[in-house]
Amino acid sequence: MFHCQRSSYDKEYESTVVSCTPASRKKEQNGKKVDVKGFEVIFEDTVFFPEGGGQNTDLGVVGEDNQVLEVTRRGDLAVHFLTGALEPGQKVSQKINWDRRFDNMQQHSGQHLVSAILEKDYNINTMSWWMAESSPSKVGVSYIEVDKPITAEVMTLVEDKCNESIRDSIPVTVSLFQRGDPELEEAHTRGLPDDFTGPIRLIRIGNLDNNLCCGTHVANLAHLQAVKLMYTENKKGKQLLYFLVGSRVLKYLSQTVTRERLLTDTLRNGPDAHVDLVDKMQKTLKVSTKTNSNLLKEIALSEAKEKKLLEPKPSYVYFYRREGDNDYISVLTKELTDYLLIVIVGEGTSGQLVISGQGEVVVNLGKKLCELLEGKGGGKGSRFNAKISSFKSLSKVEETIQSFIAPTS
Repeated sequence: MFHCQRSSYDKEYESTVVSCTPASRKKEQNGKKVDVKGFEVIFEDTVFFPEGGGQNTDLGVVGEDNQVLEVTRRGDLAVHFLTGALEPGQKVSQKINWDRRFDNMQQHSGQHLVSAILEKDYNINTMSWWMAESSPSKVGVSYIEVDKPITAEVMTLVEDKCNESIRDSIPVTVSLFQRGDPELEEAHTRGLPDDFTGPIRLIRIGNLDNNLCCGTHVANLAHLQAVKLMYTENKKGKQLLYFLVGSRVLKYLSQTVTRERLLTDTLRNGPDAHVDLVDKMQKTLKVSTKTNSNLLKEIALSEAKEKKLLEPKPSYVYFYRREGDNDYISVLTKELTDYLLIVIVGEGTSGQLVISGQGEVVVNLGKKLCELLEGKGGGKGSRFNAKISSFKSLSKVEETIQSFIAPTS
């Protein structure tokens, strides 16, 4: 058992380094998974909670500025992934990111409370749960997977009882037991890990719940502040209940108010009218899009007709239309089946390239234009399709086509 499990409210601790090994982990940076080099460090004890039991890992620093990027459990050891190396035998300070830890405690204890009331009052059992990560720009909404659908009425009743229990300041206690102790027979659990060793922790929420758990928890339900049940979802056959606890409720409300004010300024009407206004705008957009698509079809027919009248027959036909769409492309490919056809639509960093015709020139030219326009795609036979991410060299397209086709003309 780790220090973080014995004293969940401790923010700092001092411990001795047992081992330090170079390592790398896949970490997300700017929305992409990249290899990050660092060191796996094991301490004699730790104030950092290793990810497990549904709860996210603690973060923080060791020493002055050695960042703790992740903590995982390996048997009865907590493995800390650090940015810098430490010497075995060295005694160092550990300092957690307290805001993150307390938020994790609120979400975890809140999940226990919601699950307990669902089971006790409505015979709705928890199958699993997932703690969402929060960021400065987005509040993470966690979920509980349950064994049956939850009605809106039950959601309201459960939420009310959760918040009543918070107002009642019900204590949350942690007790330790050995395997086989009779006290554990009444406790809820989804099973212990195969490699689990040591005493078993029992988390009690007054008379509401007894649950085996390895996580860090608040000492009193009053520390949860509030519980908000958001909505339910049937996802791939699983019944999910989404929820927020504590500071996440306030942060979500703050972000919602900000969005509401921005929408009010944009739509020039009060919040009560937002849904109706957006609905009207969508309907208008749908009509406009359909009209625009029909006009583009007519333009494509006209452009195709012009090309067919050319004498002698050109070795290729090329079209670029910024506002072109799939219907525009479809009409051209249908009308000009006997031509080597190159069509480009879009602008900025988003567009489409389509080439149709006969022979190897279709795919080979497609690859050449992809290099020019930073495109990605492929094809075989008579058709080549690609997505374009740059129009900086659009002016060079026809020159490239001509130089590519000239040797085979």
